[in-house]
Amino acid sequence: MGIPDPKKFDREAGLPEMAPHQLQPEQWKELMDKRPPKDSIRRKLIPKPGQTPPLYRYGFPFTRQYALDYARRHHLKLKLVGDDIEAFGGREELDFADIDDSWLEDRDMWVFAIAVSRTLMLGDLSRRCGFSLDVGRPFSLEWDGIISLWSNYTIEERWLACINHEHVLAVLNSAMNEVDGCNSKAQWWFDWNNDLDDI
Repeated sequence: MGIPDPKKFDREAGLPEMAPHQLQPEQWKELMDKRPPKDSIRRKLIPKPGQTPPLYRYGFPFTRQYALDYARRHHLKLKLVGDDIEAFGGREELDFADIDDSWLEDRDMWVFAIAVSRTLMLGDLSRRCGFSLDVGRPFSLEWDGIISLWSNYTIEERWLACINHEHVLAVLNSAMNEVDGCNSKAQWWFDWNNDLDDI
């Protein structure tokens, strides 16, 4: 089955574009129901030398829209260089609060804004936590990304590197739920980059 090509993403449906012989949305959901998020993982999922269990990431899931709105709310900025300065009307720095929805009607601008807002949010949260975070893609139709503290492959060294776990979790819990109706919580998520044939 393999991993869907992220370049062939159907923005409206939130699903990879699929050829007729590939999975339909109901089939994706069935697969995802077999790998729901977990509050904890079994010891057998922590790899030992020579083992390659599926990849799980621990963290807070988010949507593309949440990342974009986070960058807007926090006035996250991007230094522009070269042709980008001209593309943005001579600005040398882009404050995401200045990006309005009319800009996002252009597909190239939408792709740019989504990719950069994720990166800016990740950097801002890492700074606020005092801990270098990572980003991944949870195996979910509801969520588009995950701010990850560690994976089952990195937990042993990253746990030790995280000096104040309670502080990091409190900052992330607050930051990932700034808007009414958000329900992002720290859990272990099966990663989209796993071989789906193993489900």
